[in-house]
Amino acid sequence: MKNILFAACVTAMVVSGCTQDEILSSENGKEANQIHSRLTLVGSSSPQTRISIGDKTSDAYPLLWSEGDALGVFSRTEGASIDNVQSLLSDESIGQNSGVFTSNEVEIAEEGTTELLIYYPYLQNTTLAEGGNQITSSLSSEQEQSTPGDSRHIGKYGFAYAKATVSNSNMLAKFTLKHAMAYVKFTISSKEFSAYKLKSVSLYDKETRTPLSGTFTADLDKDELTFGTETKSYATVSLTTPEALASAQDVYLTTYPADLTDKEVYIVVTLENDSQTVTIPILKEGKQLKANAVNVITINDLKLSDNSCDWYEPVETRLLADGWAYGESNCIMTNISTSGINNIISVKARGNFMEVEEPKYAKTILNCDLNVNHKMVGVNGSTTDISPVASDYTITVNAFKVSGGYDGGCGQVAIYGDDQTTVLWSFIVWMTPPPAEQTYGNTGYVVLDRNLGTYMTGEDNNWKANGVYFQWGRPTPIGWSGSVGTNIPTQATNVRFSIENPRALLYTNEVENTKSDWYLGAWTGARTDRKDDFWGNPNESSTYLNPSDGHKSIYDPCPKGYRVVSPHVLDEIEQKGELVNLSAIAVLKYCYDGTNYAYWPLAGCKWGSNGGNNGNNTGLNESKGAACYWSNSSASSYGNDKDQGATSLYYKVVDKTWTHSSGRSHAFSVRCMKDMENR
Repeated sequence: MKNILFAACVTAMVVSGCTQDEILSSENGKEANQIHSRLTLVGSSSPQTRISIGDKTSDAYPLLWSEGDALGVFSRTEGASIDNVQSLLSDESIGQNSGVFTSNEVEIAEEGTTELLIYYPYLQNTTLAEGGNQITSSLSSEQEQSTPGDSRHIGKYGFAYAKATVSNSNMLAKFTLKHAMAYVKFTISSKEFSAYKLKSVSLYDKETRTPLSGTFTADLDKDELTFGTETKSYATVSLTTPEALASAQDVYLTTYPADLTDKEVYIVVTLENDSQTVTIPILKEGKQLKANAVNVITINDLKLSDNSCDWYEPVETRLLADGWAYGESNCIMTNISTSGINNIISVKARGNFMEVEEPKYAKTILNCDLNVNHKMVGVNGSTTDISPVASDYTITVNAFKVSGGYDGGCGQVAIYGDDQTTVLWSFIVWMTPPPAEQTYGNTGYVVLDRNLGTYMTGEDNNWKANGVYFQWGRPTPIGWSGSVGTNIPTQATNVRFSIENPRALLYTNEVENTKSDWYLGAWTGARTDRKDDFWGNPNESSTYLNPSDGHKSIYDPCPKGYRVVSPHVLDEIEQKGELVNLSAIAVLKYCYDGTNYAYWPLAGCKWGSNGGNNGNNTGLNESKGAACYWSNSSASSYGNDKDQGATSLYYKVVDKTWTHSSGRSHAFSVRCMKDMENR
């Protein structure tokens, strides 16, 4: 290998745009004079690469190199050894529209010329096709901008390329980078939301699904882009340090070039304050997004009434956890009667607009967890049939007392879109007399007197007090027995898989890289694959006893006004609870006010490895009895790669041991505490 210097000529890159409040065709860019600069090609670790947009002059925006920028270089020339080599920007080129780049330890052909295939920005996973000068890379659908008006990130998500030649006798290469991506500048202002922080902006072709991000291949011989199978019809830019929208803010997004002429597209604006998130989808007439151009979209005086979808609810008080939901709660708590009790609930979508669709149908998918043949839950008057959602996007859930049936239990209803088959969301129907609220000692926590899903307390000395089981972080329960649920191997690389299979325990046996979690994320098994905020309380500490109580999230399974208990509630039971064997069940008995008791049944669990039940779970069976309860918190911070579980109360009777962290795929019981924030 040789340390060789190459000189190169890099033209200044210029992009042009428009200033209309909708997507319009961009004018042709003005090409600047070529500036001779020295180029060096370096192979080292991948930096954070980016180009920023300079101030507009006439109709042109200059693209300025920034600190940390880097090119990537390939060569197919025989005798050369250049395979995705990194070439770093020199210090003197920072802030300029032409650049000097350096690279060491490369090898060119000793005789003749070496053809260079150059691209920007350098990425370790960018590849060159086996045949032809084709480079495959990807454009992220989720992009980040530091602060309003800061455009230094856009090059990190863009793609530019060029071809050049170099030889041992003449170390001068001249080339011009051709920018293949389009740049969108959003200018957002609002009087109504001037006190809110602008969080993110998305461009979304919901109807015709024009690709705007994802995998692509650039053919350097034909100057063509082709898109792969893993594309998205949207792209989003989020502000890592959002600021109040007191004045107009500029946000920059990189997309594929796309002809959106005569198409209706959505501009989705998300804002937030300390207690709620507001997401407003605005329908606009689309125009062409040209490569190497800044396309300006202005939203003047954003208002809540700009919401273009009557089936979408813009305001959400619960923690979104980067997700979506339907309705204001995942649990309907209702009493029952022989004549039936009606509960009218909204099923409007909320949260991530790119993941939702119009809810059109609803149906009962579980009548009762205690006996599936007891027709205790109806939707719009039927316990079996699918029916349309009302014009105001509500459904009526009916709770019945069946002759000879139970006085309560847990059912479930689901909503569907046009296909009437794919579950968009589902709701727990918790049929119970109103639970009592119990204030736990001096802790300040107000906890319900029974497990979620049951109509009994442990004091009733009945196995029906066990309630239903939840895998940690999921909004609805899985079946507590084989008769009311299924077991399937998890494929949950995103949340949608778990939503579309609401009655299934997603087991991990023979599935690689799960770390005992039903949610796989990027499926590498790394700590960063985990989702710690599903139930609203990500743990930033190094201990299971999270000092925070968190906030109620959109995935929280408790009824409105309540949320899954804090780890400190479980700790209180561990420290002061007493194991008591009743005649039919065993419980952890806790004196919460000096006189009265709360009862936590040893309800057992279903194992996330294969869905198997842990046997006789009452505690009367010393070898198998166990108390298994989830908190709303992950077990430790992302800094702890060893413990990727969630904080739990797991008391095993046989050896009297307490375990504080459990695999998230296990299905445990849940208790709800009062949501003091009323989210």
